[in-house]
Amino acid sequence: MVYEFWDLRSHNLIDAFDSEHEALVALREAVRKQGEHVVEFLVLVEDDDANDVSRVLFQGLELLERTKSVA
Repeated sequence: MVYEFWDLRSHNLIDAFDSEHEALVALREAVRKQGEHVVEFLVLVEDDDANDVSRVLFQGLELLERTKSVA
């Protein structure tokens, strides 16, 4: 599994991580440095390349709330 941040405006891959937790910790740091607006057009996707399946986990404000809950 790979966890990817995608920009909804440009449809570009921003970054990829080995775990959801790792992705959310990185985003939490970006929010701390740049502000909450960084999540406005972001989506976190879980990509299971082995089974050729991907799904959206969180986006926008829901992603922000999930980021705040990460220890």
